[in-house]
Amino acid sequence: KKKKKKKKKMGILTKAKGMDFYRKIPRDMTQGTYLGSILSIVATALIVFLLIAETRAYVKTTFDTKVVVDRSVDGELMRINFNVSFPALSCEFASVDVGDALGLTRYNLTKTVFKRPIDGNFRPTGPLAWAEKTPGKDGEKHVNEKELTEAQVLVEKHKEALTTGRVTHSSAEPLTTEEEMQAFNDAHSVTMINFYAPWCPWSQRLQPVFDAAAIQLHEMFNTNSQNMHSIALGRVNCVEHEQLCRKHHIQGYPTVRIFTRGSDLIAHGRHTDHASYHGDRTVSAIVDFGKSMVDVPAGGDGNIPLPKGKPTKENDKKPQPPRPNEQIDFKVANHADVVQARASTGCSITGFVLVKKVPGHVFFTADAKNGHSFDVDKLNVTHQVHHFYFGQQLSASRQKYMAKFHRGEKEGDWHDKLANDFVVSKNPRTSHEHYLQTVLTTMQPIGPFAQPFSVYEYTQHTHSVKTPDGETPRAKFHFTPSPVQILGVEKRREFYQFITTLMAIVGGVYSVVGIIDGLMHNTTLMFKRKMQLGKAM
Repeated sequence: KKKKKKKKKMGILTKAKGMDFYRKIPRDMTQGTYLGSILSIVATALIVFLLIAETRAYVKTTFDTKVVVDRSVDGELMRINFNVSFPALSCEFASVDVGDALGLTRYNLTKTVFKRPIDGNFRPTGPLAWAEKTPGKDGEKHVNEKELTEAQVLVEKHKEALTTGRVTHSSAEPLTTEEEMQAFNDAHSVTMINFYAPWCPWSQRLQPVFDAAAIQLHEMFNTNSQNMHSIALGRVNCVEHEQLCRKHHIQGYPTVRIFTRGSDLIAHGRHTDHASYHGDRTVSAIVDFGKSMVDVPAGGDGNIPLPKGKPTKENDKKPQPPRPNEQIDFKVANHADVVQARASTGCSITGFVLVKKVPGHVFFTADAKNGHSFDVDKLNVTHQVHHFYFGQQLSASRQKYMAKFHRGEKEGDWHDKLANDFVVSKNPRTSHEHYLQTVLTTMQPIGPFAQPFSVYEYTQHTHSVKTPDGETPRAKFHFTPSPVQILGVEKRREFYQFITTLMAIVGGVYSVVGIIDGLMHNTTLMFKRKMQLGKAM
């Protein structure tokens, strides 16, 4: 029985050997050759190289990209973010206007716009401030025809009285030099100086009103011996005295500056502001403003909060009454009709706007709709774009991801293509136009926890043009959203494909090199036999 079991077991093993696909040749029946050794080394090196290359290719990902119609819903808004610096455009007049192809136009945006004054070298000269309008500072009310006629009559009567010698003071004192202006300001507690241009229609309309207000204020205060303050109004022709106006950073006409104790500057720590009158342009409004500035009793009127003085020696808890000049300075700095304009020539504008996904524009210019005019030959909109992009700002990791997506293309940040772009106005009346074509790209990164995200990218073309008549020079950003959307899906080869390729490399190289070795070995043997036969014969 044991012999039968043993024979049966041996039979099974023998049958199993018959299924061997990789039959072995005894080592003593094989021989090595120099050629075979060389080919084996070459095959090994080739297999290692191909395995490394294939592994690196497997680790890297590819992008499956397709173009589809934009999936945005009707009425969806697109956010435009900007930070643009203008070294020659004052924050007092800088304006952001937005419009689109549907006819919607918004002027002088303020709710989402911030301004920071800068000098001609782009250095900040003040803090970032919200550009929101404050009630009472818009000066929207102008003199009507009846009031204008009354003001003109009053001025003409004053001129006749001045000629006959009945009065000796002029209406608004004409000033021509810095020395004259300084002496004029030093002679009065408060002065209001109108910087105007004769060609400006707003200046022409304000001139008789300003002169009439000067006459009334002089009669109220400067002839009253019991009043300890004086107020006077002056004017400067900015066409004839351009350097004087430039020294005081005048860019729009008319500009009415308020001087106290010889200066129109209001200190805020290390920064200073110009005090500008932006109230209503009527005789009564200017007169009421002047009265509120100088009609102050020695101890304060009790209606306006006054700064505390130094304690007295007799009673440290009892503050000294503030000096009258301190009261005036405080009133000027806190009056509703006073706009504090930075003592600088430029402005950095930052913020965002929400627009519909239709062709439109964003304009940066001087606001000519608030009762001011500008000399278009001197208005310079040279600017530097720090950033201008659509949608949400990309994080550093997503910026790297988009750079990987665009690998092999022209370098550049397509999300913020205009970043650090510097445009110079080389000639007067120059406007600059940027044409932007945007496309929405939606990316699906690989990984179980990766979240898809969307980014707006755009191309841009810039050129400078001569400003048409009737317009002020401006920086124009025209945008056109694309009707298509790019979908990018990151992919990696399947693992089974990777393993299959590895096996194909090993088997393929081994088989091909084996065939080459066999051919070369047989060819060598054939030549040896022929040589031996030749010698034998």
